[in-house]
Parts: sequence; C-alpha cells; structure tokens
Amino acid sequence: MIRTRGRHRRPSLAQLEQASHKDAATIAAQADLVADLRTQLGAALREAATAEERARVAVGELAQLEQAVETQAERIADLEHRLAVGVRAAHVIADTQPCPTLDGRFEHGAVRRLGASPLADTVEIPRPDAA
Repeated sequence: MIRTRGRHRRPSLAQLEQASHKDAATIAAQADLVADLRTQLGAALREAATAEERARVAVGELAQLEQAVETQAERIADLEHRLAVGVRAAHVIADTQPCPTLDGRFEHGAVRRLGASPLADTVEIPRPDAA
C-alpha cells in the first residue's frame, strides 16, 4: 500500500494568524457591544426606576385629589341639604307666623308717656281748665 498525502491540507501559519487576528477583532467588537448594551441597560433601569417613582408619586397625588373631590362633594351635598331644610323652614315660618312690619307695630294701640305704667290702658292727661 502506498501512502499518499490526504486531500485536505492543514492551514498555513499565516492563515492561522490571520484567522486569529480576525477572531480577536470580532471578540473585541463584541466586548465593546456588550459594554454598550450594559451601559444602555443601566440607563434604562435608572429611567425605569425614575418612572416608577414618578408613577408612585402620581398615584399618591391622584388619591389626594380624589379625596379632596369626595370631601368637596360631601360639603356641597351638606350645604344643599341645609339650604333645602332652611328654605322649607322659612316657608313654614312664613306660613305659620307672619312677622309684623316695623311700621305696623307702632301704628295701633294706646299712646303712653314716659314713666307711665305699662299695665295702664291709657294715660290720662290733665286738662288745664279742669282745676
């Protein structure tokens, strides 16, 4: 049997060095890409944390505003109720106890002098020719 060289030859040293340099450049480029992606991931995580904090603050403010609106609605309902009760009470008072006017109070009744008894119906005024 005759031994012959195989069809496949081993790569030369220059080819191996060239492939090694190419692989090293690829690894360096991928390392740079990984570093960039980690930087972007860190920035995105910080932005997400900031957005989460903003959302938490917004939820708190929304709850406060909803409570304020609810309190205002309760106050308005209470005032409307008081107004309705007051209007009804005013109608009842007006229907059952009419208030006399200031002029009407003093137009009728006996005239009394100062110092006269409030129990007397009238005050006798002495006449000058009665003596």
